Amino acid sequence: MGIVKQQAYKNTIVLYAGMAIAYINTVLLFPPIVGDDNFGFYNLVISVSVLYSLVSSMGVPSIIARYFPFYRTDDRKHNGFLHWTAFLGLIGFAIATALYLVFKPAIMGAYAQSSPLFVKYYYYMIPLALFIIGFNFLEMTGRAVYRTIFSNVLQFVVLRLATTVMLIMIAKQWLTFEGFIFGYIIINGLISLILLVYLVVSGNFKMGAVTSTLTREKKQEMINFGMFTLVSSSVYTLLQKVDTLMLSSMASDAVTGIYSWYFNIAMVISIPAQALSRTTYAIVADSWRSKNMANIADVYSKTSIIQLVVGMLLFVGIFINRENLYALARNKDFTDPKYFTLFIVIGLGFLADITGGLNSYIISTSHKYRLVTLITVIMCIMCVTLNYLLIPEYGALGSAVAYFLSIVGMNFATWLYIKIRFKMQPFTYKHLLVVVIAAVSYFIGFNFWRLPNVWLDIAARSSATGIVYALLTYLFKISGDVNEKVDELIAKFARR
Repeated sequence: MGIVKQQAYKNTIVLYAGMAIAYINTVLLFPPIVGDDNFGFYNLVISVSVLYSLVSSMGVPSIIARYFPFYRTDDRKHNGFLHWTAFLGLIGFAIATALYLVFKPAIMGAYAQSSPLFVKYYYYMIPLALFIIGFNFLEMTGRAVYRTIFSNVLQFVVLRLATTVMLIMIAKQWLTFEGFIFGYIIINGLISLILLVYLVVSGNFKMGAVTSTLTREKKQEMINFGMFTLVSSSVYTLLQKVDTLMLSSMASDAVTGIYSWYFNIAMVISIPAQALSRTTYAIVADSWRSKNMANIADVYSKTSIIQLVVGMLLFVGIFINRENLYALARNKDFTDPKYFTLFIVIGLGFLADITGGLNSYIISTSHKYRLVTLITVIMCIMCVTLNYLLIPEYGALGSAVAYFLSIVGMNFATWLYIKIRFKMQPFTYKHLLVVVIAAVSYFIGFNFWRLPNVWLDIAARSSATGIVYALLTYLFKISGDVNEKVDELIAKFARR
C-alpha cells in the first residue's frame, strides 16, 4: 500500500481542489449565468462526448491497464505496445465517427423537440470526442507507470478553472454561450497536448518509430479483451449518463439541468474513490500478474473502508448545509426543496458504489473479465427500462431511483462473485460503525444553531460536524491507514 498511500493522498488533495472549483461553478456560477436550459445542454454535451469517446476507444485504456506490465521494458520502447494501442484507438475513432455521421438523422430526431441546441451543435461532438480519447489514452499510460497526479491536475483543476473563467466572461458579456462551448472543446485539446508533452519529458517512453514485437495472436487476444471491456466500460458509463440522455429526450433540457445540478453536487461523494482508483487499478493489475491474491485482498479491504469514511462525511456535510446551498445558488428553478430528494437518492447510489471498493477492477483485470461485461449489460438494460417506465410518471426523481437501483444491483453482483470465486470481501463491523458515526455527526450538524451569515454558517456547521466525525473515526480506529497518517501528522507537529 506504500505507492497507493503516497499517490492517493496527493491525488485526494488535487481532486478536492478540483471539487471546490466544480462547486463554485455548479452552485454559484452556472445557475444564475446560464440557467437550467443551457446547463442541461452543457451536461448533455458532456454525456454524449464521453460515450462517443468510449465507443471510439476500442477498449484501449483497459488494454493498457491490463497488458502494459507484461510489455514494459527498460529501453522505454515497451515492445512497441503503446504505439500499437494508439493506432488501434485511431481506427476506433474513425469507425465511430463514420457511424455518428451515418446515424445523424435518427440521433437528431430524438432530440429535435426537447433539445434544439443539441441539433445546432451536433458536429461539435466530433473534435471533443477526439480530444477526450487522446487524454484518456495518455492518462492511462501515465497510470501504468504510476504517474497519476499531473493528469488529475489538468483534468480536475485546469479544465474546471478554465470553465470558471469562461462563465465569468459570459456574465460580463465578453463571451456568448456558443463561444463557451467552443472554448470548452479547445481547452480539452490543450490539456491533452500538455499531458503528451509531460509524459514525453518524463523519460518513461520512447517516441518516434518503434518496431512492434507483438505477435498476431497476442494482438488478437488484446483486441478481444478490449472489445469486452469496451462494452462493459461503455455500458457502465451509460449507467452514469443514461439519465441525462433520456431526460433530455423524454422531458426537456430544463429538467435535465435540475437533475444534473443535484447529480453534480452528489458526485463529490465519489472523490475518494477517484483518488484511490488512479493508483489501485495498476496495483491490482500488477498483483494479478504475480498472482499475489493477498495483496489484492488487502487493497480491496482498505480502499472500501477509506472510501466509505470519506464519502459518508461528504454526504452528511452536504445534507446539513442544504439551506446554505440554496442560498448560494440564487436560482429558484434549482432550489425548490422538493428536488432535494434527488440528492439523497443519487448520493446513496454513489455511497453504494464507492463502498464496493474495487469490485469491478478486480474482476476486469482478472481472467474472468468477461463477467463484468455481462453484469454491466444486464444492469444497463435494467437502468434504461426503469428510466423509460419512471420518467413519464416521476420525472427527474424517476431517473434518480433508476440510477440508484442499477448501481446497487451491479455492486452486489460483483461483490457476490468475488466473495464466492476468489474468497475475499471487504466488509466488516467497522462499516456499520461508520454509519452510526455518520448518524451522530448528522444530528450534531443538523441541530447546530444557524448563523446569520451563510459563509460563517457553512464554516461553523461543517467544522462542528467534521470534528465529531473525525474524533469518533479516530477513536474507534475505523481505518488503520487513516490513524497512521493522523499519528504521523501529530508526531511532526509535536517535534516542531
